[in-house]
Amino acid sequence: MLCKATEADLEQMVAFRRKTYGGTRQDALDWLCGIVGLDNILILARDPAPGAKPIPAAMIGAVPVECGHHHGVWLCCMATDPSLQGRGLMPKLLATCLRAFSAKGCDFAVAAPQSTRAAKAFSQLNFQGRFPLRIIRKPIEHNLWARAEFDNLTVRKLIDTRMRYQPACIALPESSMNTMITRLYRRGMTIVSNQRGYGLYCQEKDELLFMELQADNDHSADILLQAAREHTGLTKARLLLAENQFLYLGEGKRCGYGMICYLGQPFPVTDVYFRLLL
Repeated sequence: MLCKATEADLEQMVAFRRKTYGGTRQDALDWLCGIVGLDNILILARDPAPGAKPIPAAMIGAVPVECGHHHGVWLCCMATDPSLQGRGLMPKLLATCLRAFSAKGCDFAVAAPQSTRAAKAFSQLNFQGRFPLRIIRKPIEHNLWARAEFDNLTVRKLIDTRMRYQPACIALPESSMNTMITRLYRRGMTIVSNQRGYGLYCQEKDELLFMELQADNDHSADILLQAAREHTGLTKARLLLAENQFLYLGEGKRCGYGMICYLGQPFPVTDVYFRLLL
């Protein structure tokens, strides 16, 4: 039986989430209640005994997203009761969800598999790899005159600025973005910004990891990196850029990231930006 999650299912879902992905109880609650939202979680329940309530067997998050005039869902937070793993429940749940969302008029579904095995499972359901990343490592030049502000963008302003640079961005609900940014701040993230761009970075050992970087051009991006160097004292950067970003063209190592399944008429995604801040 497929049904929407309720508050009564929350503790069971927290246990599923932690068993599958690890992390603390608070991390699981952030995901389930903040990023995904209980209204967007579907439960595959075992048939209960007469008079008993259904017992969750597997769950999947289906967060509404938009890409221009196209409407879709981001599939995430998939987990199965450990005692039922290996029985093919998740592929069946995914296939059922895709049929249901197609019938509702959704144009597409996207996912960001966390392993090669997961990507293979998605590909068997007609998902295609379409949103690769470039990983760029580079030294940051010293520049005392690099001007930027730090942690001066609200979530709403960040979303608006991102859309200015990536008008074909696959956009999540603001509530989901708000929880994502809050979690990143807990991990030590900093936002560096000026009138010509912004970057989200955290310190990892002896380098700055830029989870997102948007700028007018390479020079403007360099200024943001240099301002971050002057702010932290670290001289090396690792950048995660979408393959279709025009910054530092030709640089970096390509790696897989997002996948898409068309539920309606296919549309071009060459210029589409899909980047989760997780």
